[in-house]
Amino acid sequence: MADIQAYYNISTCTSGQFAADGSILFLSNRSGMGQVWSVRPGEEPVQRTFLPDRVWSFHVAPNGRDLFISMDEGGNENEQIFLLRDGSDTPVNLTANKARNQFGGVTPDGKRVIYASNERSAAHFDLCALDVETGEKRILLENEDNYNWPACLSPDGRYLLYNKLKGLSDDHLWMFDLETGVAKDTGKPGAYARYTAPAFLNDASAFYVCADEDSEFSYLARYDVKTGALEKVYEEPWDVSRVAVSSDDRYLALLVNEDGIDALRIYDRKTSGLVNTMQPPKGVSSYWPMSWSAEGHRLLFTRTSGKAPAALWMLDLDGKSLCEVVSMSLTVDPDELADPELHHYTSFDGLTVPYWFYRAPKGDGAVLVDIHGGPEGQERPMYDALTQYMLSQGISIAAPNVRGSTGYGKTYTHLDDVEKRLDSVEDIDSLVQHLIAEKLADAKRIAVMGGSYGGFMTLSCLARLPELWAAGVDVVGMTNLVTFLENTSEYRRAHRESEYGSLKDNRELLYEVSPIAKVDQIKAPLMVIHGANDPRVPVTEAEQIVENVQSRGIDVRYLRYEDEGHGLAKRKNQLDCYPQVAAFLKKHLTIEG
Repeated sequence: MADIQAYYNISTCTSGQFAADGSILFLSNRSGMGQVWSVRPGEEPVQRTFLPDRVWSFHVAPNGRDLFISMDEGGNENEQIFLLRDGSDTPVNLTANKARNQFGGVTPDGKRVIYASNERSAAHFDLCALDVETGEKRILLENEDNYNWPACLSPDGRYLLYNKLKGLSDDHLWMFDLETGVAKDTGKPGAYARYTAPAFLNDASAFYVCADEDSEFSYLARYDVKTGALEKVYEEPWDVSRVAVSSDDRYLALLVNEDGIDALRIYDRKTSGLVNTMQPPKGVSSYWPMSWSAEGHRLLFTRTSGKAPAALWMLDLDGKSLCEVVSMSLTVDPDELADPELHHYTSFDGLTVPYWFYRAPKGDGAVLVDIHGGPEGQERPMYDALTQYMLSQGISIAAPNVRGSTGYGKTYTHLDDVEKRLDSVEDIDSLVQHLIAEKLADAKRIAVMGGSYGGFMTLSCLARLPELWAAGVDVVGMTNLVTFLENTSEYRRAHRESEYGSLKDNRELLYEVSPIAKVDQIKAPLMVIHGANDPRVPVTEAEQIVENVQSRGIDVRYLRYEDEGHGLAKRKNQLDCYPQVAAFLKKHLTIEG
């Protein structure tokens, strides 16, 4: 049986792009942190960047050789845009500021980078242009709202599409004309809707987008740049979550989120129908971009499942083949890895709630309830090192999609908003009763864990359902929604208030639904993990809960990482932290060995 380090040494490959020389560029954490790698057919992968922090994303320059890279420092999420010239080992910091800079694209001549930045004002993102050779920066459009994040630049360099994100279901796509300086909303005026993942046709006459205008679920739509008309093209009773246009504009690659599993669809614009293609193994792909080859019809996409770490796959429509093209070697016997089972239960008010159950091969009733973040997120079957290690140690895992989760329609997503916040905690109570009734869990050996909003839920469950838990693990979670909103990054505040309620109108309610309001009821042993540079949930949230619980003599372990932000990105920190998490849970769930 492998030790925990072997599970964390399993690396991932994501976000593949074709390079001009025939190689494939991608991101991998094989070196211990996300960096750019390349591979040629039949050869071993080669590391391309050796940077001190994780690379968030990369983009191939118009010349097909140079790379534009986004990287932050110590998890602070103030991404800088770097240029790595072909043949060089040292990227040049183009933005070189203390702000957050979101890459938007490069003009076709390769001379200007278009991006969004909150350099002028910490609370607002302006649209900017940067001269690659001279370093000159210029604001193209000043904004006085919070999120104005680039989505894509048209192939001719004229139009920048960007999202004005107010809330998950209020996320309009705007189009900025770089020639005229005019910006316009491409969605239905006043619609409570989201428009995401756009992709232009090559002549920039139109773009395709995933939209849920007047619908519970996102569908594929086409926007005509000249007329401003948005037309529905293709829909399913689930979310269409990504689209990519082939280099000759004929095919659209789509990802459809079917109850947490991504189905790959190929839509033929010539026949206005789907192409019958081979399907990859069941898994998840939509967290990473897809990329078509410049010639022919080869599609790169990422695929992961509970027991399969993220790897690059390629579908060749012309050659009628599907294969895994880049993956890193496993450091654990594949037979020791497991996929989850999809289950459902009925909550306190009759709502049907889905959950994934990872069954430990040698489990005897010890169960960890693992709650996802967001809250507008979705638990999906993806490889997680700690999950797989826990299974090997006899701990089964129940991972629910409580009300407020995405993937099940807009109505479901908003069942926990503002004053309904604690209904999702009641969902966890119902889940635990279900697990006990179905003999999946021993009532005295159940723990709870979660990150970010999942950390908030973990603390809420410990405080409001104290009799249920043998232990809890809070990772970068919120203790007090009032202090969280007061201290989170300025540009995030309005966006988060759309979900939780505002400091101006809901201050008392925000406190009352927070774990801090019932902190004196926590009695289970607690582990708290946080990064000192977290820009989303400030580390003071961790310190509040630790101080309060510790003062009452409860067993509390606090792990603070000075070079991390919202979660642990560096392998050295993961290998310090997660063995301690595993030992903590095994101790309190009475598992020997």
